Amino acid sequence: MKAVIEYLLDKSIFLNLITVLIILVGTYKAASMNREAFPNINFDIVTVTTIYPGASPSEVEKLVTKPIEDLIKSVDGIKEYRSASIENRSGIVIQLDPDTEDTKKVVDDIKSAVDRVEDLPEDVEDRPLVQEITSTRTPIIEVSLGIKNVFGKPALTEKQFREKARILEDAILEIPEVGRIARRGYRKGEMKVEIDPISMNRYFLSPQQVVTALKIKNINFPGGNITNLGKESFVRTIGEFDTPEEIENVYIRSNDAGRAIQVRDVAKVTEDFEDHEFLEKSNGLNAISLTVIKKESGDAIRVVNEVKRIVADFQKTTKDELTVSFINDLSKFIRRSGDSC
Repeated sequence: MKAVIEYLLDKSIFLNLITVLIILVGTYKAASMNREAFPNINFDIVTVTTIYPGASPSEVEKLVTKPIEDLIKSVDGIKEYRSASIENRSGIVIQLDPDTEDTKKVVDDIKSAVDRVEDLPEDVEDRPLVQEITSTRTPIIEVSLGIKNVFGKPALTEKQFREKARILEDAILEIPEVGRIARRGYRKGEMKVEIDPISMNRYFLSPQQVVTALKIKNINFPGGNITNLGKESFVRTIGEFDTPEEIENVYIRSNDAGRAIQVRDVAKVTEDFEDHEFLEKSNGLNAISLTVIKKESGDAIRVVNEVKRIVADFQKTTKDELTVSFINDLSKFIRRSGDSC
């Protein structure tokens, strides 16, 4: 050790160059390092979520949860799994074996197994969603929009309010380091068909006949490809309903004499929103909250600054119709930690 020290002392220029190089590399790394509140952690947990609207817990268990579980059993590297079948939803939580060396392969095998599930009910929304629980995608800030009251009435209708929230959401999603945005208080639009029992009895119809007629007409179905003169065209049959009038004009039954029964004859159709799962409020006002979740590669402080800039530009276009609040700003804690170092 003494010989090494003496050698470095004799080579002072070389030692100074190494010192300067270490300082430059350290400065560069410090400047380019992503600022985080907590280290990234992999919890070795995978969730499988499936939405089955209108189904009872027993139907969800039999038709969705059980078929998925049967294929998950064949995957190596799983320690245990638990499932819950509730109304409209199936959830499976999978604990990976901590001794498994390649957890990414296990997660990929789980996704492949879920993709092989066949004969799921037609009413299931999309495919089962497989997610690995990690801390890499972190909620960093929440933007809460509230509707102002003008002369005791909301300044916007709920439809206008949803549109404003979507405009802001789309603008924030343009930030490259934003992974996704979770919404609360945002009700999806839906068409409500209220059947009149007296009219149904008069025409000798059952509710199932109405449902079947609407299913047949409300479709968005791929029809394959057509090649003509060297050009290939994609064919899709689109018959999705956009207005209540389109639903009212659907024929339920007709005969050779030209007599037909339409939905309007036995039901009232209105455009509405899905029922509230919970009420979202901001300073006592009806609100929609947008939780911004960044990507693993994103810098929390930089993303928050960009979100606030976009929100400031958005507020200039709202004409005092909305209030904006920032909640759970994670960058505050990161800045405070940096200042204390």
